Amino acid sequence: MDTKSEIFPQRLIIAVLWNIGLQTFLAIVLVFVIQIDLLHPVTWVTSTLNDIFGWKMALNIVLLGLVSFFQAYVYGSYYIIPLPKYFTRFSMFLNMFSVQNVMFSILYALSGYFTMGLYSSLAKSNYNILKKKCVHYDAQCLVEQSLFLQFGGMWMGLYYFLNIHIFGTTMLMFPHIYQDKFQQIKLAINNILSMGFKNSVIPVVYYCLFYYLWGNKPRSVVSEVYSLYLEDPPLDNLLNLTSSGIWIGLWFYTSLFFVSVYTMRTIFNIILTEPMKFPIESKNSLMLHNALALRTEFNGYLGAQDLRIMSMTDPSRRQIIFTLSQPGGHPRNWNNLLEQCLNIINGFSKELDAVNTDGKPAETENPKLRSNGNMSPTTAFNYSGKIRNMAASPKFQEIRDQNRNKIEDSLSNMVKNEINNLIQKLCQKPGFSYLFGELTDTKLKYLLMQSQPVMWTCEGLACIAAASLQEDKFGVVQNDLPIVISTLINLKQNLDKLTKPGLVPRRHILNDTLAIKMKTALISSVKRSIYKIAITFSKYIHEIPLEPDIQIALQPFLMCKEA
Repeated sequence: MDTKSEIFPQRLIIAVLWNIGLQTFLAIVLVFVIQIDLLHPVTWVTSTLNDIFGWKMALNIVLLGLVSFFQAYVYGSYYIIPLPKYFTRFSMFLNMFSVQNVMFSILYALSGYFTMGLYSSLAKSNYNILKKKCVHYDAQCLVEQSLFLQFGGMWMGLYYFLNIHIFGTTMLMFPHIYQDKFQQIKLAINNILSMGFKNSVIPVVYYCLFYYLWGNKPRSVVSEVYSLYLEDPPLDNLLNLTSSGIWIGLWFYTSLFFVSVYTMRTIFNIILTEPMKFPIESKNSLMLHNALALRTEFNGYLGAQDLRIMSMTDPSRRQIIFTLSQPGGHPRNWNNLLEQCLNIINGFSKELDAVNTDGKPAETENPKLRSNGNMSPTTAFNYSGKIRNMAASPKFQEIRDQNRNKIEDSLSNMVKNEINNLIQKLCQKPGFSYLFGELTDTKLKYLLMQSQPVMWTCEGLACIAAASLQEDKFGVVQNDLPIVISTLINLKQNLDKLTKPGLVPRRHILNDTLAIKMKTALISSVKRSIYKIAITFSKYIHEIPLEPDIQIALQPFLMCKEA
């Protein structure tokens, strides 16, 4: 069994090897299709085999490997780090120009450049070189079509980076039911091809418009650096650009680039989301409850996924949860697992409640402070016998230092509160509010993007509780049924505030498609978990000690009326 630090790098290396193999297969198919010659099939096959086993193909495979390792580094940096918390427009704007994003944008531009050159060389294009010998005079001339394609490759790399990593959401999507790798690739290949050729149209149009407006500037710079002349008609003319047909080649190579990155992303998602079995008891490996403690990290997702699968399909591992420790006879495995599951659900429910109440927690008065405040000086210190000099007592000196520290802390808290009030007043101004005001829908979207482990934890707890009715010989799970039911009901009530009419503030309405899907999936998962427990224990539900409000909230599930 792998340790905490080994799981993600090992899977990333496996994903890179799979990606290189699949990209090589696509490159061979491209060579085979481009050199098609139905009238001379023998020549077609021999020339294709020569190109496949030639040194150019080997060099291209090496370049594909370098691009794949670069992409693995980029996606690994995004996947292994939890989603950043950017709740204001100003912080989101600053994040666009972070050092990591600037570096990745440069690397993506280089990746697009090399990928474009790679596919154009495999296609035996005439635009692989930047200069040629002039026809009308003895000098070197610029091949502007090659310059057009090279800058186009960098443009496509930047476009993909901005569209996916900056304006999109980069996260692993774990499937509801994991299938075999080849089965998933076979199902995804048609979608990858259609998306690649369809999504490449808009960036090609943008790039052609850009080159039409400012294409003379990069052309003049390259011509001056390499001392080249321009012999062919310039491509920053709309008629010349259209008649040259180079935009068709750009669209074809851009489609191949998008197919390449979509394939890479699909392979990474398939390999990284493969289920993994964590041991319930172990001294040397990462155990299931320890993996669940890493909620927002990669191992936390795998742990929650394993909990759900184990609770549904693995009775032998469930028996380990139901056993008692020896010696002692304590349900240690169940207690450790239940503690982490409740931490995940209660933590998410608390954050959701903070979003629903706009981050305004209810103020409660500390009874200890109130009782201490009513204490009189005469009753606080009641000494008998001779009067001592309290000023010389070390205990009195310690109390005086503590009071001085409390006064300093109260002053610092007062200054902080004044600064926070000033910031809140500034944020209420129209301009400041737009830039620095918190975006509640962004907070809600951030929470929903991390809700996959919460779904699996709810379903895992519910299935373990349902299975315990037949498999739990010692009743360790039934003892904690009230806590499990109350936790799920509280989460369901917080989710109801996001969906029921009249309870949803206008700023909580989501416009992101993925966030809406995650919210729907989370609500369905929580209701399904409550139904699982309610139907299983319907005969004994009145014997479970529940709070009156929890019993009322549970009635629609017992009557199967909760939609």
